[in-house]
Amino acid sequence: MVQLPTDKTIPLEDQALFIDEELWVPVTVVNGNVYILPGVPSLFKRLLAGLKPILLPRLVDPEGKGMHRILISTPLVESSVAAYLTDLAARVEPKGVKVGSYPRWGKRRNTVTLVGADREYLESLVPEVEKNVEGRRVQREDEDDPEDVEEETV
Repeated sequence: MVQLPTDKTIPLEDQALFIDEELWVPVTVVNGNVYILPGVPSLFKRLLAGLKPILLPRLVDPEGKGMHRILISTPLVESSVAAYLTDLAARVEPKGVKVGSYPRWGKRRNTVTLVGADREYLESLVPEVEKNVEGRRVQREDEDDPEDVEEETV
């Protein structure tokens, strides 16, 4: 068990949420936006379901109907594409697109992601991103991993 600090400026009932009256365990809230749930799968699922009315209004797309993600696999290291991705992120942010870069430790390829609600706009970015990161679009992160090559360890 862990003892978490409390914030005296926030009411205690907003920091420890008893979502399910049948459960003794609360959901702990830190800084009003970090929710700590138990690691026991059955408790986690019940409490997460109970949090739905609290969390859904805070989401950009509360119905979960319109967010799309594109994955692009690149052989380049994150540092060599950072400047381009920073510029891209600044350009596409007004359209609600988030750009992510995910190093895959011990693997030969990294993943760049584009996430947003406007699928057509996301699709229009793919050729540019593929060119600038020397990559290609994939459906899964590990799709471009070589099967017969031993992976390097970091």
